[in-house]
Amino acid sequence: MSRFVVLLRGINVGGHNKVPMAELRDALGRPEHGFDAISTYIQSGNIVLDTPEHNEAEVVTTVHDVVADRFGLDIAVVARAAQTWPDILGANPFPEAEADPKRLHVFLCDEQPDGARLAEFDPSGYEPDRFRADGRQLYVCYDRGAGTSKLTGALLERKLGVRATARNWATMLTLSEMLSRTV
Repeated sequence: MSRFVVLLRGINVGGHNKVPMAELRDALGRPEHGFDAISTYIQSGNIVLDTPEHNEAEVVTTVHDVVADRFGLDIAVVARAAQTWPDILGANPFPEAEADPKRLHVFLCDEQPDGARLAEFDPSGYEPDRFRADGRQLYVCYDRGAGTSKLTGALLERKLGVRATARNWATMLTLSEMLSRTV
């Protein structure tokens, strides 16, 4: 059995892309999808699930298709295997920001940003906000808060050529706790 974190981008935000978590759990739990022990956290599309047969790409495709079929939404879905989660948390380049977990965000990308595009991107124009890339994760410390920053997810996606969904550090830690629970 493999455990995954699955993140949906842009659901239940501002009254758009409504996906009730109970309905999502029920839809994902249908036997033909091969998922088990499905749990969700808050209403923003955070899922932990087990599967005996799927790899990461299959999890992404299956969850995307379930959301499209059941809710009529074509949204970005990102998955990470449970065993990668400690490395994702451990790679945080801004440990001082962990004391205020709403300032620290991790953008989980669908693929690793191209090195040339990363080299071209100059985050110094967005100071005091800070940015670092590590594999398929982008870490952003919003020193004045994410709500007023120009270093947005849309900007990062456009500049780096990836699709991503962000979670604040508090949510990342909660997902870590969910992964460690025995089902």
